[in-house]
Amino acid sequence: MVDREGWLIATDNERRLKLRAFLMHARSRLSPTNVGLPETGNRRVPGLRREEVAELVGISAEWYRVFESGRPITVSSQVLERLSLALGLDAFDQANLFRLALAELYRAQIVTLAEPPPTMSSLVTPLTSPSDIEEVRRSLSLQRDRFLTTAPSLDRHPPAEDLKILRPRILSSWKRSHNLQVAVSRKEALRVVEGSADFAATHPAQERLLHVSSSILTHLANTFSGSGYAIVLTDGSGTILDIRCEPEMRRKLERIAFEPGAAWSEASAGTNAIGTALTDGRPLQLMGAEHYCDGWQDLTCTAAPIHDPETGDVIGVLDITGDYRLVRPQLLGTMVHYALEIEERLAISRQAVFE
Repeated sequence: MVDREGWLIATDNERRLKLRAFLMHARSRLSPTNVGLPETGNRRVPGLRREEVAELVGISAEWYRVFESGRPITVSSQVLERLSLALGLDAFDQANLFRLALAELYRAQIVTLAEPPPTMSSLVTPLTSPSDIEEVRRSLSLQRDRFLTTAPSLDRHPPAEDLKILRPRILSSWKRSHNLQVAVSRKEALRVVEGSADFAATHPAQERLLHVSSSILTHLANTFSGSGYAIVLTDGSGTILDIRCEPEMRRKLERIAFEPGAAWSEASAGTNAIGTALTDGRPLQLMGAEHYCDGWQDLTCTAAPIHDPETGDVIGVLDITGDYRLVRPQLLGTMVHYALEIEERLAISRQAVFE
């Protein structure tokens, strides 16, 4: 089912992040002498290298690299048992490894312990085909007007059943935006600095995120060149770090402060794909009147959060934005894919410092 598929994507992304962090930590606790291997070369920090773990388990270094990175790969219980022995895991850690490495076990625990899973319909704009765009846009606009009419009293908001195609996730964000006292009439987001030309990343975390993401942003910009989309990278606060698009699109977006140095959190810009994905930690696509503020009613945005590969915290967002007529549900998978690629590069760059 489509709803089940949407949940599987979100759940598996979370599992892979945790598996990667678990394995990196497990091998960092061991030295070659602990496991009977010769100490070779200078090591900046203690810990087994990936190829040494692979040698102990009896698998190829490339296979283990892919497995530890969290990419989709099938693993047998026999390999996991050998890996547990190689890493010296106790019973608790071995059980944790099996849970993280075997998607079925992880999902079973999530279903048992967590709230109902997010559905694909909660992640993308409710369209069945591009021909529905104008009809859906009008319907969303009417429902937004209805919501805003009663906004002074949240108790009087229309019941969910009256907001026919409005996603509960969007309604929750509208309510947060109202509580944050975001002006519905806002036509520009808040600028951290005046003018994108004056903005430069100054925090090490911003610089690192920009560095590892640069070639991905270039690839996406080339892929979507001439199609009317802007490719955007933000930090964990929703501040835009980089934007790649055609000059005409850039000028249009600068009029609403959709530019480097501008803040697109929900507190700054109300419901929008970047701010809402940051708030609830899940990918999101929206269009037109699903936005809270007047200034971005003619846009569609599709955003995927970027997680720190060690902590799992959201440290940025990868987004693609264009005219609302360009909304395409399949863009969500593209953004999630490249957000995961950025996470992988962050993990590799950090690991290179310690090896």
